[in-house]
Amino acid sequence: GVPVVISGTPLLNFLLTEGKRLPRIKRTGKRGDGISMELSLMLMEQILAMVLMAAAGFLAAKAGVLTGDQSRVLSKAVLYIALPCTLVNAFQTDYDPNILGAFLVTLAIAVLIHGIFWLVCWLLDRTGRQLTPAEKASVIYSNAGNLIIPIVLNTLGQEYVIYTCSYMAFQGFLVWTHGQKLMGGEGRLTLKKVVKNPCLCAILMGMALFFLHIRLPGVLGTAVSSMGSCVGPLSMVVVGVLLAETDLKAAFSSQGIYRVVFLRLIILPLLVVALLWGVERVWGHSQILLVSLLCAIGPAAATLTQMAQLYKSAESRYTSSINVVTSVLCAATMPPMIVLFQMLTT
Repeated sequence: GVPVVISGTPLLNFLLTEGKRLPRIKRTGKRGDGISMELSLMLMEQILAMVLMAAAGFLAAKAGVLTGDQSRVLSKAVLYIALPCTLVNAFQTDYDPNILGAFLVTLAIAVLIHGIFWLVCWLLDRTGRQLTPAEKASVIYSNAGNLIIPIVLNTLGQEYVIYTCSYMAFQGFLVWTHGQKLMGGEGRLTLKKVVKNPCLCAILMGMALFFLHIRLPGVLGTAVSSMGSCVGPLSMVVVGVLLAETDLKAAFSSQGIYRVVFLRLIILPLLVVALLWGVERVWGHSQILLVSLLCAIGPAAATLTQMAQLYKSAESRYTSSINVVTSVLCAATMPPMIVLFQMLTT
């Protein structure tokens, strides 16, 4: 092919060159590197399945089988057990420089995506359409963990979960600095924050095992894999209980909430689709890029709601409403974005 020269970015050139060596999977379309319509349908079916899981939690809460306090126990089980197991298991693969190269490319893409999100917020501030701190955090940071990982796991496969880790690692760094400051906390990243964040710890542990060529032995590996597979159902049951305990009428009628929804679920995803389409034209590997797309187009990060409550933010209830509304509406907005990306890459 024709060599690509991007002036002043030798690292990106290296990553793109190394990434070209990755095997391409399920190639379809005229250019032979697109996402199949079958895969798009599988993704939409998985999103619908997760909506039904949330409905089960909603009905269980309305019937009095589950309470808010019990759902918080489930939430902790997801955050401190199931999700870390999924992240560690994502790195349980044979060391391959090509996988490392793709991981670094997706990390660079995560940086670019967040740069776009920040730029949009900055432009709104400059044009007199300022977002409140809660709105700004909800627009920039998505729920890329317990919602997206099950979708990737059950459609693309275990080998693609590793590429969610690059997005989560970079976003985790920003959430616990910039995001925490917006929610009223201290914006300085400390070792204590890293150690207390189970997802960041799991990613670091998984990367260490990957680089050291260490595979978890039989029983331990099975236990970690099995616990990780629980993240989807448990997470969605918790979402359903949260919906049951929320005044949905008040949440959906909150002043200004639809501006956040429009930005988080429509405008920013369209910008990400455009960015990833450009990267795909140079690099290919549309299925890996699809993982980055999924991470970026989900609802507002649930972590922000917890931070707002922890730091007694004046926008605590509003932050929760944004999370609930975007979690409900993303089921309708994510499939069109997936189909659009599929159409552009075939």
